[in-house]
Amino acid sequence: MQMVKKIIGGFFLLLIFLVVFAPKEQIYYLLEKKLYQEDKIVISDEKFHDNLLGFSIENANIYFEDIYIAKIESLNLKMFFLYNQLTINSVTTDKGMQKILPKSIDNLSATYSILQPDKVIIKGVGSFGELQGYIDINKVFIRIVNPKNISSLRQFLKKDKEGFYYEKSFR
Repeated sequence: MQMVKKIIGGFFLLLIFLVVFAPKEQIYYLLEKKLYQEDKIVISDEKFHDNLLGFSIENANIYFEDIYIAKIESLNLKMFFLYNQLTINSVTTDKGMQKILPKSIDNLSATYSILQPDKVIIKGVGSFGELQGYIDINKVFIRIVNPKNISSLRQFLKKDKEGFYYEKSFR
């Protein structure tokens, strides 16, 4: 019994050391490079800050195929072994993009929990109202709760008796 406790304790200690001492900045720049190679998305002018259990980015500009899309004031990734959270605050889109994108996103969070291992829960507030949804292996589902100004998003949304929603299947 003591041997099992030592093995389990050692495993969790190893996980803690991996998260705390991981080269987070190098991982971030590797992901940024992959975004550019696959989707031609560039994140520039950001300030990277390494935290104990994650990292944060401030004042990032987003470009798609060399066209300015938006500015993100802050992005925080927190990794807590069995619960991870990505929070994005104050996204402001370029005036030329506001016909197809929302004007602003005040707060957007994506949460992964071991209690629901097949889903990433999404919540947000912006110029369009509130959104709630999830991403799983098969699809993306986002419901707009209390819609405000959805004219730019209307072409992507469907309507049912509960309101507006976006749904995309990966199959």
